[in-house]
Amino acid sequence: MNNKDATKIEKFFCNDCGQKTRHFIRSEHSTTSHDEYEVVSSTQRLLIIECCGCEHLALVKKTHFSEDVEYSYHPVTREEIIEPIWQETIYPPVTYRRPPPWFEDLPDDTLREISEEIYKSLQSESLYLATFGSRTLIDRLIVLTVGDQGNFRNGLRKLEDEGMLSVHESDILKPVLEAGNAAAHRGWSPNKDQIEIILNTVENLILRLLVLPKLSEELDDAVPSRNGKAKSKPKKPYVTIEKKINAAPISLRTVYDALAEKLRTLGADVTVHPKKHYMAFRRKRNFASVQIYNQNHVLKVYLSLDPDEVEIDGSFMRDVRKIGHFGTGNLEITIKSKKDIDKVYDLLEASYAAS
Repeated sequence: MNNKDATKIEKFFCNDCGQKTRHFIRSEHSTTSHDEYEVVSSTQRLLIIECCGCEHLALVKKTHFSEDVEYSYHPVTREEIIEPIWQETIYPPVTYRRPPPWFEDLPDDTLREISEEIYKSLQSESLYLATFGSRTLIDRLIVLTVGDQGNFRNGLRKLEDEGMLSVHESDILKPVLEAGNAAAHRGWSPNKDQIEIILNTVENLILRLLVLPKLSEELDDAVPSRNGKAKSKPKKPYVTIEKKINAAPISLRTVYDALAEKLRTLGADVTVHPKKHYMAFRRKRNFASVQIYNQNHVLKVYLSLDPDEVEIDGSFMRDVRKIGHFGTGNLEITIKSKKDIDKVYDLLEASYAAS
C-alpha cells in the first residue's frame, strides 16, 4: 500500500461535471503479477480520486496487460513511442445520460421503476436492455392513458382516436417501436447516438401525456382565482409537499395533521419521508402516500391495497391501477374531514399491515 501525494493529478470522467476533468489522486494501491516465466505481466491500480472542480469522489480500477500497447512515432525525431493501454472502470459507474429533471414527477410507480432500470443499463452500456426498456415504457404509457389495447398498433390507433397523439407524432414513434423489434428479434443494438434518439422520443411523449397534466394540476392549485379570493400560499408558487402543507388553510391543515397522526400511530416502525409532490408513510415500503390540494380543500391518499379486494365506494374511492398519479398505491381515497379518516381507518390499517 502506498499513499500518493495529494497534488498528483490525472484526468478521469466526473459524473457530477458530466465530462472528463482533472482529478486529485487521493490514494493509490498498485500490484503487478507475472506469469511463471516472467514473460508477461498484469498491473492493477486502485485509485481514490477527487474532482478538482466539484470535489466529487470516485473509485477507479485501472488494469494493464503487458502485451496490450499502442505504437506511435515522435513527430520530430521519429523515435518509436510505446504507450500502455489501460482498461478503466469507475465506481459509481459513468453516467452517460442523466434522467430528465421531471424524473421524480413520474406519476406511476411502474414507469419510474422501468426508467430507473434503463438508466442503470446505460451505465453498464447494455444498450440492448435500454432499447427493450424503451419499448416497455411505451407499452406502459398506453395502458395508463387509454387502457390495454392488446398490441402496440391498436394502442397507437387508440391514442390517435382520443386526440392524445397526432399522426405526425405517430410517424415519429414508429421507428422507436421498430428499434425494439429489431433488438428483440434481429439482434440489432443501437449505438449511443441512436439510443439518445429513442429515449428523447419516448421521454418527450411521457412528459406531454402524463407529467405535464399532473404538474398543470399543481399549477392550477397555486394560481389565484379570478374572483380575487386569496389562496393560502406563499408569494412564490410552492413546489414541495412540505411547503403546500405549511401553506394550507387552517381547517385543511387540521385534517392533514389528524390523518398524519393516525398513520404514525399505526406502529412504532412507521417513518415519514417528504417527497416533492406527496408525503410518504413507510414501514418496509410505502403504505400511504398523501397529497394535499389547498384550493379544492381535499387530501388524497394512495394505499398499497388491491382494489379488487376492497368494496369501493365511488363517492370518495377510486381504483388507480391504470391512472397516472403521484405517489405509490393502487387505491385512491379522497378525504375532506376528520370523519372521513374514521371511515377509512380499517383500510389504513390494512395497508400498513400489508407493507
